[in-house]
Amino acid sequence: MPKIVDKQAMQTRILDAAMGCFLDQGFHVTKMEDVARAAGLAKGTLYLYFKGKDEVMLALLTRYFSDIRQRIAAMPAPPSLAALLEGVRRTMPVERLDATVMFFDVLGPGFTDPRAKQIFSDFFDWLAALYAEQFRDLAAQGELRADLDPMDAGGAVVAMLDGLVIHLSLFQSAPDDFARRRDAAIALLASGLDPARAAR
Repeated sequence: MPKIVDKQAMQTRILDAAMGCFLDQGFHVTKMEDVARAAGLAKGTLYLYFKGKDEVMLALLTRYFSDIRQRIAAMPAPPSLAALLEGVRRTMPVERLDATVMFFDVLGPGFTDPRAKQIFSDFFDWLAALYAEQFRDLAAQGELRADLDPMDAGGAVVAMLDGLVIHLSLFQSAPDDFARRRDAAIALLASGLDPARAAR
């Protein structure tokens, strides 16, 4: 009787192995043989699940952003500006910096697959729309400035926070530096979004 393989578990095993290889060696240096070895599989078995290294990376990108989206979507709607800002802080954990560096290695000139750009774009568009909805609700309650266009503000916040993560990741900031600068950026957001401060 043929062995029954849990395809989802096998894909997770392969993606976990690939993530380790890409973080240790870099995406462009890593070969499919390295991923197969790290996963404890024959190279041929690996190709039953992924056609090549680009497909593995696209699956990693999808999984990465899906995990973040699920964590953010599980948070309750913020009842106040302070709760909103705490939610923003929790979406920027220090332990994600290595993955950001790896994705920059991947998305350099050697990786031109438009599907990767779409994965990033879909996530950031979703996050900007979520923030816009929250901004709209909080402005209606008097918790947030009403003079800002919610979609523009949501997009600006996403771009600012993404830029912070990229900068701190690429320049290999220490975890304490990242946490302090993240918190400083959130304090600046508080100043810019607070209706009482904006009225002064």
